[in-house]
Amino acid sequence: MVAVLPNQKIHLIQPRRVEYEALLEQEKQDSLTWGLKQLEIPKLWETTKGQEINVAVLDTGVYGAHSVLNDRVKEFIIIDPLGRRIKAEPAFDCGQHGTHVCGTIAGGQDFNGVAIGVAPQTNLFVAGVLIGDTSLRTLMEGISWAIEKGADIINMSLGLNYYEPRFAVVLDILLNQYGILPVVAIGNENHGNSSSPGNTYNAFSVGAIEKTGCDDVDVTFFSSGASLVFPGKEPNGLVIKPDVVAPGAQIYSCIPPIKHPKGTFEYNFMDGTSMATPHVAGVASLLMAAKPTAPVTDIIKVLKETAHHPDGKDLRPCNRWGHGLIQPDEALKALT
Repeated sequence: MVAVLPNQKIHLIQPRRVEYEALLEQEKQDSLTWGLKQLEIPKLWETTKGQEINVAVLDTGVYGAHSVLNDRVKEFIIIDPLGRRIKAEPAFDCGQHGTHVCGTIAGGQDFNGVAIGVAPQTNLFVAGVLIGDTSLRTLMEGISWAIEKGADIINMSLGLNYYEPRFAVVLDILLNQYGILPVVAIGNENHGNSSSPGNTYNAFSVGAIEKTGCDDVDVTFFSSGASLVFPGKEPNGLVIKPDVVAPGAQIYSCIPPIKHPKGTFEYNFMDGTSMATPHVAGVASLLMAAKPTAPVTDIIKVLKETAHHPDGKDLRPCNRWGHGLIQPDEALKALT
């Protein structure tokens, strides 16, 4: 037994769904989303597209038949509120969130030729843990399933509304015993707040940036961040989150088909740290595929060290930008 924790409620890091016609036109011209362009993902595609890396997505499920996912969903399971594993075919999404997240991690091109996925050859292992009355028990079973399936990365766009220090034990086991990288959304509750497990000292947590001009970006107003102080508990007496930031507003990705009088819609824009987290998970997948012998801790280290903070390295980390906006190409060079 690792620890005894109260069976608290788990909630989705709720995105904000939006529509941006002008942005979509620009993305059509660029043939990729603004997030992929901002992170210069095509540079990494010259080396790898994430082949043979397994990313477990613990979310609302996934519409596995979506054409843009290109058979990327290798395994799918439902975890019910009692922690029971339920096999289901075909893979489905009880909402839109999980499909959107999966698209950002491993999606291909939409019908207009817009690339939406950071690592389009990555394998997806999806557990529907946010279906029904979700609790900590559900999440923990989903993590166990991901370990058994051989996940290299676990994407968690979810959390608790308080600080749960015992998550540190779970994350330590993932990182150091199994070599699995957990990537966690920090939350959408604005500055001064955070969600657990993203606010655990050893979590690799992600905040969100948005476009503010032609070439400018900034941390979004909703992106959470906090400095947590625990006197006398060294070396983790001060915990500053998030760790890094990534594109998380105006993010275009796939959703389950929705019939509308004007047609059937299979793509949408969403905002949230939930949308930033899969960008980071996808980048980690590219780095792992390019450098398969690199330890998970080294991947976290280079993503932090090469991140760009607008106020300079001396102020890193801070509870808005963390270490800064990830720079995937620089991180890959640093792993060489």
